Amino acid sequence: MKLSLCIPTNGISEWVFPCLESIYASGTDEDKFEVVVTDNGSNADFHDLMEEYVKKHSNIIYARTNAYMFDNQLEALKLATGDYFKFVNHRSLFLDGRLEEMILFLEKHEKDKPVIFFANGAMGWGPVYENLDTFDLFVRKLGVFATWTSGVGIWREDYIKLPPTFSYDKISPHSSILFAERKKGKYIINDRYWSKEIETDHSKKGKYDLFKAFSLDEFIITINLYRDGDITAETLKCVKNSFRDFLENLYCDFILRGIPCSYDLTGFEIYTDIFFDKNEIIEGGKRKYSERKNA
Repeated sequence: MKLSLCIPTNGISEWVFPCLESIYASGTDEDKFEVVVTDNGSNADFHDLMEEYVKKHSNIIYARTNAYMFDNQLEALKLATGDYFKFVNHRSLFLDGRLEEMILFLEKHEKDKPVIFFANGAMGWGPVYENLDTFDLFVRKLGVFATWTSGVGIWREDYIKLPPTFSYDKISPHSSILFAERKKGKYIINDRYWSKEIETDHSKKGKYDLFKAFSLDEFIITINLYRDGDITAETLKCVKNSFRDFLENLYCDFILRGIPCSYDLTGFEIYTDIFFDKNEIIEGGKRKYSERKNA
């Protein structure tokens, strides 16, 4: 099988090229994978450097796009030609041997083609994976982590089955991909630590409304799963608790601690009371702030 590593980016050279180098430094047979880089940025220097980089490897697809924000993810999928399409964050550095290991893992499941989420250690399970037999349990276990683009992948066979009228969420198209198959007999969360992230601040991570995204837009996706009858009320409750904890962390870090960021933070006052209790988030954020201050 061939793995497509899909890297949507807005053209930040100090992230993308170390990411690419980590992929090719693995020594993995280049016939076993391809790299798809879609660039919706305006960095001419990045474009020129990518054009030169493509000449070094026969398995890179690079394209500039006019896709708006997260729609760039979909442009990468359109260009992929492998058997499995895997999103890769443009700040990710693959660890030694892990690309080959990922390919072997996918080959093991190529016949039954389960839905797979690569959690990269976020679940705290260590280098293990868990088989789940229902979509409901899969969503419950993931919680807020389902919002992570880099955990998402899809088998080409499942991708091409999506109808032309398939509706992608504008703020989170990767979640639409992750939740497209709701009747599979097997779902997997693989918590193997595959990569580390380039250390950086939050000043270049996007200008979207952070609290609108996570207290409204992303959570509505889960609400719609419940309305469609694909998850239970108990799972909706568990996922909501996971989102609340995450929102408390955001409040602690970006409002109380004042960590510099490129995000729009004005949505906190506007959106957090729609599905959550703003005062609970404030109190939870204060507790986290105190705990970190005293740690």
